[in-house]
Amino acid sequence: MPRFVMKFSKEGYTKYVSHLDLLRVFKRAFKVMGLDIKYSQGFNPHPKMGFAQPLSLGYSSIAEYLEFETVKDHDPEEIKELFKGKLPEDVKILDLFSFNDEVRSLAAETVACRYLISMPTELDEASVKDILEGYLSQKSIKAFKRMKKTKTREEVEIRDKIREIRVAKDDGKAVFDCLLDSGSQSNLSPELVISSFLEYSGWDLKRWDIEVERTEILYSNRIQFRHIDKTP
Repeated sequence: MPRFVMKFSKEGYTKYVSHLDLLRVFKRAFKVMGLDIKYSQGFNPHPKMGFAQPLSLGYSSIAEYLEFETVKDHDPEEIKELFKGKLPEDVKILDLFSFNDEVRSLAAETVACRYLISMPTELDEASVKDILEGYLSQKSIKAFKRMKKTKTREEVEIRDKIREIRVAKDDGKAVFDCLLDSGSQSNLSPELVISSFLEYSGWDLKRWDIEVERTEILYSNRIQFRHIDKTP
């Protein structure tokens, strides 16, 4: 069946729309626009669509991906035209293209995500870079994670899941550019980086003072969206 990928942004107030609610938004949009979405088989069929990686509530993003299948082939520009006026104002389509690679799903091929984490600070850039260098020089970085099965908080090692962190000062904020493992094989939430960094640095910040934006999703070398993204 024809397969498509949409890249879109999720900013403004829509960062408070949950992953499941956003999925419902797209389901309703497909229904209103009359696109012949392919459905799964069985007693309770579902549209064959899914996000590359769920985005945490409260995060904005300029690099979200939705993949979906249709019954018949379409011109991607035709689908983009049908979407006009069907999505919230702060959800904007950045690209839409055919995707015929023989891979299971984007979620299965995701290996890392890039985030911008912004923290207010009065320190200058050199001082912030010194703190970050000390943080990353640790052989072990641990953080408390709430486990899904047991619902308990357990200390986990995260150093090996941090691929890269750079920092720059911008308008009174330290902006950390973080490349973190993401996907089914290895996954690190920015929340664990935030909590462990605050503990190390001693910065007295409330969680609501900190902003997080996803800027990129990286996939395995089997998928190469050369015209919009790079692969690691």
